[in-house]
Amino acid sequence: MKRGWASFSRTRIYHGSIAIDRSRPTGHSFHMFTVRNNRGRALFSPLRLRVSPQHSLFSSTCRRLAIEEVPAAEPEPKTELTLQAKWPIAEQLYATGLYHKGRKGTKPKKPPPKTRSRVKGDQTRVNIVSDQLCDDVFSYIGSSLERHRGCDILDIYPGAGLWSSKLHEFLQPRSHVMLEPDVKLYRSFLQPLLEKPGTKLIPKSGIVWPELNSVLTPEFLPHQVLPDEPDARNDTLLVTANLAFQPKRRFLGFDSIATLVLHQFIDAIRTKGLFQRYGNIRMLLWVRTDDNMSFLPRNIQRRKRQSIDNGLLCEWVQEVCGGEASASKWFMREDALDQASLWEAAKRMREAGIETPRGRFTSGLPRALIAVDQGEPYPIPGELPPEFQRSYLGDWAELKAKDTYSSASNDEDFQRGMTLYEWRASGDAKRAERLHRYYQAVEGIVKLRQAPNPNTKELAEATAKYEADMARVPKTLVSEFLTYKDNLRSYRRHRPLLMWDKRAYEPMTVQDTEFFPNVECSLLDIQPRTPHPLLRQTGPKSSRASETFGVIMALLMQQATHPLGPALDSFWPGASDYIMPRWTTGLDLARGGFAEDLRYWEATPRLMGSEQWEQLLELWMEWPFHPQFHELIGRTSDDFNAKMDDAPPPEF
Repeated sequence: MKRGWASFSRTRIYHGSIAIDRSRPTGHSFHMFTVRNNRGRALFSPLRLRVSPQHSLFSSTCRRLAIEEVPAAEPEPKTELTLQAKWPIAEQLYATGLYHKGRKGTKPKKPPPKTRSRVKGDQTRVNIVSDQLCDDVFSYIGSSLERHRGCDILDIYPGAGLWSSKLHEFLQPRSHVMLEPDVKLYRSFLQPLLEKPGTKLIPKSGIVWPELNSVLTPEFLPHQVLPDEPDARNDTLLVTANLAFQPKRRFLGFDSIATLVLHQFIDAIRTKGLFQRYGNIRMLLWVRTDDNMSFLPRNIQRRKRQSIDNGLLCEWVQEVCGGEASASKWFMREDALDQASLWEAAKRMREAGIETPRGRFTSGLPRALIAVDQGEPYPIPGELPPEFQRSYLGDWAELKAKDTYSSASNDEDFQRGMTLYEWRASGDAKRAERLHRYYQAVEGIVKLRQAPNPNTKELAEATAKYEADMARVPKTLVSEFLTYKDNLRSYRRHRPLLMWDKRAYEPMTVQDTEFFPNVECSLLDIQPRTPHPLLRQTGPKSSRASETFGVIMALLMQQATHPLGPALDSFWPGASDYIMPRWTTGLDLARGGFAEDLRYWEATPRLMGSEQWEQLLELWMEWPFHPQFHELIGRTSDDFNAKMDDAPPPEF
């Protein structure tokens, strides 16, 4: 250590079961790293690395730790929100005295009582307080809920109970079991519902599995029995839960406990655990809108393991309502893709007779509905150079308006700003032209290959020209091209890859004041489906195909944009030699397949659909030399540590 490095700021980065302690000398551009396992034992220490825009923090060749493959974290959402009590239940919640401490907001008409003994409870819980929102939800999706009339309702975290009461009123269930840990706080809110027959309030937490499992018994659910066909849809039980917290509650490696619970609810479909033991049980779950971004991604950049699991285990995942903030601009795709996806959703809404309640339209939906009614064609993604909603375009438009209507246009700073925006727009346009040209070239080659009688000479010339052009593309533009190309491919398949692009309707908009504390939330409608039989093979008395698949997916998704073949060989040599030639779903170009000998059209994990993942697992398990589960775990762990120890020396 150099002298003078007296002060350090220290953070810990978790990577699976590996923790990386980072000590940063203040005022310098070097970082010290200590890699530890989950028990705190140092595995590799220290790494002293230079931080620069051109270099990763890690000089290791291990792809799984490459910083450039991990998308930049989005800015943390603001945790200090105003508390506006615009609904009667919100005023009652505020009057408990639980929320006002340390919060800023508009005070309701009745101030909280000045008493030393206030009711205790979790003040991070978010409650639905808008009667109108609940009524709009049932008018929007009520027809799909009709099949649950007279069912049993399992209600987790009912809170103030407005949503629970409205759901009970709509479905008229034969039993309604509520799991609420803060009984003292919410009993008065839930009392009108408790007076109805078949309703029970149990002072337990529904997101602590031993407590939840203790309720999944004939004592509380006498009408539910273990079915002979465990994969059959069971409409006699409906699960609803409120998993929204403000601020977010972190737990283990998850930035939000809601994300963890969503993951475990989905995983229970595969294992037939929790309430999924009674069949495929539909779920209506409230979450923060920003917790929904990776669970139901709207672009390929956000497609991670969880969204792939959703496709493998769910018939649908629909966002019934939510804040438009869920369309974050941190990651985006071209405007034509979003327009085409919206117009297709509008078309499906018209065909199903779904009408959006007044005041709940997203920004582009009215125009899309008019276009569908009039039979207007919508822009076909990929036909024209891409356009993106860059943040600077709004500022530039304001300056243009100022230039027209104000004398400030003669100001030197004003003219400098206009020039800078013009340069940036010109650069973006030129880059868009190049991206479009490259995509048209590679798609043209794919179309030639799909022709019944391809022209061999024309195909060879087009391929040679494309390869030569792409070899000269700067690496920075290659990354942008891959994102642009993957977004187009995910939509222009025989069936869109993202569940968002297959949605049956456009989500209704919400206001943050319809929740208390005020934060925009989304309602997710999740219907499980029958998973692949191999995904049920879990435990020591089985082939452990399900656990093996989990390890394979985890490793592959850490290299989500890298070719599949080399990625398979990286953790078990020879795997690609057996799997890739037999992988028919991955080689069928007409059904979202890949061309392994064509640059940037190879199979990559984040572009693989559910049927391709399922066949990959089948081929892995039938491969005569596939490793046993414990061998795979041991090999991947040893390979990880070896790569860390054999890393090349850092550059200075």
